[in-house]
Amino acid sequence: MTAFQPAFPDAELDDNQSRAITLDGQRILICRAGGTLYAVENRCTHQEAELEGGRIRGCFISCPLHGVRFDLRDGSPMGQLTRVAVPTFEVRVVDGMIEVAVS
Repeated sequence: MTAFQPAFPDAELDDNQSRAITLDGQRILICRAGGTLYAVENRCTHQEAELEGGRIRGCFISCPLHGVRFDLRDGSPMGQLTRVAVPTFEVRVVDGMIEVAVS
């Protein structure tokens, strides 16, 4: 069963910013791109580096280590360094609090 868990207040995350959190032992990166919230695993599938601090452009985040880009909408990678998508999580805002679905 998937349960939403509170992360942090929605007002604390600006556009084109991200914040790493841990929920139920899962490292999650919450991103806001173009005014929309996304949540992905905070781990690049190329060399296991954290995605936190990566540049957000459009609906993509770039890994700060080697620049691999991932689509925040579905986790799919761009380029040749990896073909493995980064896992994504459902995210919502309830009463001003960002919540993430973790299983």
